[in-house]
Amino acid sequence: MKVSDPLALEPILVPKPWGGHRLEGLGKALPDGLPAGTTYGESWEVADLPDDALSASTRGRTLVAGGPHRGKSLRQLIVESGSELLGSASPTPAGDFPLLVKLLDTAEHLSIQVHPDEEYAARRRGWFPKTESWYVLDAAPGASIFKGFRPGVTMEDVRAAAGTPRLSRLLQRIPVGRGDFHHLPAGTVHATVAEVQTPSDTTFRLYDWTEEYRRPERPLHVEDALGVLAGEHQPALSMSPMDSNGSRLLVSTPHYWIREHRLAKGDSPALVRKPELRILMVTRGSASVGNENALPGGVSAGGTTLIPAARALSAVVTSEEGTTLLEIGLVAAA
Repeated sequence: MKVSDPLALEPILVPKPWGGHRLEGLGKALPDGLPAGTTYGESWEVADLPDDALSASTRGRTLVAGGPHRGKSLRQLIVESGSELLGSASPTPAGDFPLLVKLLDTAEHLSIQVHPDEEYAARRRGWFPKTESWYVLDAAPGASIFKGFRPGVTMEDVRAAAGTPRLSRLLQRIPVGRGDFHHLPAGTVHATVAEVQTPSDTTFRLYDWTEEYRRPERPLHVEDALGVLAGEHQPALSMSPMDSNGSRLLVSTPHYWIREHRLAKGDSPALVRKPELRILMVTRGSASVGNENALPGGVSAGGTTLIPAARALSAVVTSEEGTTLLEIGLVAAA
């Protein structure tokens, strides 16, 4: 059966010691009967990870929420529809969808961590490279992120501080607010954002804030983290919020690109008009998304819609109020 209409997927909620309960405010229904103190840090909106790529979640494939393809994974749709879904982009070598899109509720600091690049990930089965981008949906006054080391910090300094609270003092602390954007290539050490990344759950932790938050200890991966950090990597990127309505390119990587659209009520975004798969995420306000074959469906803040390549040229998107929308696309295979 062909993929002909926009697709909504059932999110996968992932418990995290640094999470909270704000994902409920973005339309994510938390499971009933949770043990006391359970916090959810991630909502996987678009995911197609095989079991051997998982470290934090018990399952890795989001399923279509309704319509003729209800219950199917993206891997199944790729097998059935191929280029009608992906356009000129390619799946992963294993045949899976080549992006992972999440919402994060960071009520506390994430672990101080780093992700491997292609070269380092190739050293062991089950490791996968990870480049990621963060878009800040909301932030409390005084919120900040840790990204990269302060000037002058050496690998000897990092090794000596790994696993201790001293490590945080070696990092650059960056204030954040709604609408900020940060791109973190593989090899960038770092700590409620939207996250777009290559499909990987491989994380090397250097410190987990166990003393500050009295968290149960989790394994650290100091030697592998230092091995990744010792390589040469692309610089991280930061952008401040847009100050007026319009569109802009946030980042273009070898794997994906992201455009931001800020819209007034009744506006339609200037989508990239190519017959390629598109992921649309509403970060503020609400929008209707449809095409000539399907009645528009309302998408509120925190909602994500996948537009198959075969329908990208006929996609109709209209802001229902003051709305900010992220448009995420795949890069065509070389």
